[in-house]
Amino acid sequence: MLGRPYKRIKKDYQRKNLQNPFFRRRQKEKNPRSVVWIILAAIVAIILLIWMTLSAPWWRIQNIQIEGLTRINSGEIENMIRNQTGSKHWLFWEESNLFLFDGTAAEKKIITSYNLAGLEIKKKLPNTLVLKISERPYAFIFQEGSQLIYSSADAYLIKETPVKEEDKKKYFILENKSAATMIAENDKLNIKADYLNFIFGLNERLAKHSDLPLEKFIIDQEFNTIKVKIVNGPLVYFNTKEAADEQIERLLLVKNQKIKDNFSKTSYMDLRYSNQVIIYPDFK
Repeated sequence: MLGRPYKRIKKDYQRKNLQNPFFRRRQKEKNPRSVVWIILAAIVAIILLIWMTLSAPWWRIQNIQIEGLTRINSGEIENMIRNQTGSKHWLFWEESNLFLFDGTAAEKKIITSYNLAGLEIKKKLPNTLVLKISERPYAFIFQEGSQLIYSSADAYLIKETPVKEEDKKKYFILENKSAATMIAENDKLNIKADYLNFIFGLNERLAKHSDLPLEKFIIDQEFNTIKVKIVNGPLVYFNTKEAADEQIERLLLVKNQKIKDNFSKTSYMDLRYSNQVIIYPDFK
């Protein structure tokens, strides 16, 4: 049997990978100058970024917008902000920079100084601070001696404006006749919450009775007691631990059935005991 004719194949040594696996291929060496330039460029970029963020003049606070004020002088609060912008921040920079201004510290200082209900400071690019202020609304008038001061419902005194004569009819008066002052250092009244809640509730109920016009509430050192002075009428003692409605019912019952026309001549009425009403003088 005849085999296939032998064909001689020429070896191609050009395509052979003759690289020795036991020796590393020599890499191209990096140019040391290019590394230096890259480092310098990075440093310049960082310095430029810091300058643009912390030192550029367009971030300097120029405008201060104050919203929500009705009683406090806005110029006083703006001056507090301006004074803070001159404070140092991170040793080299001032808080006049919008990004460095400490809004939390400013909010705390202003709220404490003016007994505000709330304050929110927002930063508006490129150079504006917006202050949104919530003032405490008037709830009643506090009297201690001859001094009359507005107070909020949570017993914070509002001293920015003097009490107006017409407001004495709009808000009830709570007078302190105890030996010690009720005004604490933070301009908050030292009064228990249950006492104040009872007074608000009692004021609301008395307002429904036109024949019991309120002159003022009086608080002193008598335990669990609120005294109510009726216009051209007696001083009435209420128990803060009993329901106000039941005590008012007893007051009206005695007034209409026993005292009658002598109500204006009555010195005081004591409603603090559920089984009796003490009257002085006792009209028989």
